[in-house]
Amino acid sequence: MGKSSHKRRAQAKRQIVDPDTLDTDSQVHTPETIGRMIAGASYAAVGHGADTPLFNQFIRRLTQIELSVASEMRPTALLALDIQRRISALYEQGWQPADIAHAIKRQFTVRAWRLVIAFIAADARATDAVNRAPAAWLSQLEELQVVNVARDAIIGGRDQPLAVWARVEKLDPDEIISVAIQVNAQLLRLPVVSVLVTPPSAWGASNKGLPPTTPRSSSSAPSSASSASASAADIDTKALKLIRALLAKAEATTFPAEADSFTAKAQQMMTRYSIDAAVLASGAAGDKRASGIEQRRVHIDNPYADEKADFIAVLAHVNGARCVWSPSLGFATIIGFPVDLHLTDLLFTSLLLQATRASAEATANDRDLRTASFRRAFLIAFADRIGERLEATKKSAAAEAEAEYGSALLPILASRQVAVADAFAEAFPNVTFTQSRSLNAHGWHAGRAAGDRATIGTGEAITSG
Repeated sequence: MGKSSHKRRAQAKRQIVDPDTLDTDSQVHTPETIGRMIAGASYAAVGHGADTPLFNQFIRRLTQIELSVASEMRPTALLALDIQRRISALYEQGWQPADIAHAIKRQFTVRAWRLVIAFIAADARATDAVNRAPAAWLSQLEELQVVNVARDAIIGGRDQPLAVWARVEKLDPDEIISVAIQVNAQLLRLPVVSVLVTPPSAWGASNKGLPPTTPRSSSSAPSSASSASASAADIDTKALKLIRALLAKAEATTFPAEADSFTAKAQQMMTRYSIDAAVLASGAAGDKRASGIEQRRVHIDNPYADEKADFIAVLAHVNGARCVWSPSLGFATIIGFPVDLHLTDLLFTSLLLQATRASAEATANDRDLRTASFRRAFLIAFADRIGERLEATKKSAAAEAEAEYGSALLPILASRQVAVADAFAEAFPNVTFTQSRSLNAHGWHAGRAAGDRATIGTGEAITSG
C-alpha cells in the first residue's frame, strides 16, 4: 500500500474515531456522543480499520456508560436500533435472511450468529413474514428455525432481541456490547448485491391460501402457460422429494452396493426430470427462451472454500448452469433454470459429503498426508473426475431421451444453453477467472481415485480416462 493510501485511511479513521469521546467520565453523554463511540468501536472491530487495543478501549468506556445512564440511553439500546435498521436495509439491498446469518457465522462465533438470528426473527415479526413473505424467504426462515409456518409462530417474544439474547446467553455487559458491536460492524461492511427474492418493502398484503411451492402466474397468461406452470410445480413437488429421499438413503447406508442402487435411481430421475422439464417449458414459453432463468446463492463454509467453489462450478456446468464465486462474501451464485439449480445444489451437498469422507479415509493411515495442500488437491481432483463421470452420464441419458422425443429435443437443449450463457453474461459482466494453482501430487491422484469410486448414480463403473 502506498503512502497516500495510508494517509487517506488514517484521515478516515480520525473522522470516525474521535479520541475525545473516550477522554473523561464527566462529559454529558447524548445519543449522538454514544453513537460516535459505537461507530468508532465498529470501525476498530473488523476490516481494514481493525485495532484491538482501541476496540477494547471503546468497549470499556461503553460498558461504564451502560451501567450509569437511563435505559433508553444505554449503548445496548442504541446498538439494538442500529442492528435492526441495518438488517432491514440489507434486505432492500439484495441480502436474504440466510445470507446475513452465513456472513456472521463465517466471520464470528456461533454466539454472534445466534444474536443475528434473534434480530432476523424480530424483523420477521415486524414485517408479518409468516403471512406476507414469498415461499423462498419463508423457507430460509424455517431452516434458520426463526419461524414455524405450520403454527404461524416466530421465535422470541416482543422484548428487544438484544436483551432476550443476552439473558439466554447469560453474559456480562462488556461481553454483550463486544459481540453486538462486532455483529454491527460486519453488517456495515456488507455490500449491495443482486436482489434475487422480493424484499419486505415489496411484499403484498398476505400470501395466505397460496401453495408454498407454486409460483404465482399472471392473470393475463394464456391457459396453456398456466397449465404448464402447474404441471412443472407438480413435477417439482413429487420428483424432487423422491430424489432427495434417495440421496439421503445413499448417504446414510454403510453398504456400497445399496448406496449405488439408491444413487443410480436418483441420477436417472435427475437427468430425466431436467429433460422433461425443458421440453415442458419450451411448449409453455414459446419464443421466450430465457423465461424462468433464476439465480441462487449457495453458502460455502471454510476450510477450503475456494476448492469447494470449484466443485460446485463443475457440477453447475454439467447441469447446464453457470457459477460465479464471491470469496469475500462466502457464497457462490449459480444461474440457470430452476430444475438445474435444484439438481446442482442436491448433487453438491451429497458429493461434498462423499469427498469429505474419502479425504479422511485417504489420510487415515498416513499422518504425513494430513496437510492443507493435500486436502486442497484432493478436493479439486475429486471434483474434476466427478465432472468427467457426470458428463458421460449426461450424454448417455440425453441419447435415451432423444430416442423418445425425436429431433426436436436437441434444439430445445441448445436454446436453453444459449439463454443461460446470455443471462450469465448480463448478470456478471465483469467476472474474472482465477489462474490455475500448483497442486499436491499425492492429493491429486488420491482425489482422482476417490472420484472414480464415488457413487453418482450412473449404476455402473466408468473407466479411467
